[in-house]
Amino acid sequence: MTVHHFEDLLRELAPQVLATLVHRHGQFDACEDAVQEALADAVRQWPVDGVPDNRGPGV
Repeated sequence: MTVHHFEDLLRELAPQVLATLVHRHGQFDACEDAVQEALADAVRQWPVDGVPDNRGPGV
């Protein structure tokens, strides 16, 4: 999987994850921070460990 594929996947998933968190918890700022931290972790881990099967909202 290329870096561009990871970027495209994260770009696709981030808004979905943010919407799910805000819907469940209601605190946009805290949810946005959590998504940013998760994106940073994914950028570091996915190229090494691979993309997880369950990687989107509703997991």
